[in-house]
Amino acid sequence: MNAFGGFILRLLSNLIEMPVVFVEQVINGDPISAILIAFGSLFVLGAVGAFGYVVLGALGVPLPNLGRGPSELIE
Repeated sequence: MNAFGGFILRLLSNLIEMPVVFVEQVINGDPISAILIAFGSLFVLGAVGAFGYVVLGALGVPLPNLGRGPSELIE
């Protein structure tokens, strides 16, 4: 097996093992760690969602307006 194939195989095996190690070592170690992980995940999810919204708007996809928008006179 070449070096690239070994790298990919090791990467995939570590990807499969990571959730188990993560739960055992990080989350069960301290309750504050679980809270910090949850809030960090929410921040990342919010940033990815905002970036996705901006990218879709730049591509011309019609999206709902999240702000107040231009003021219109109601008669």
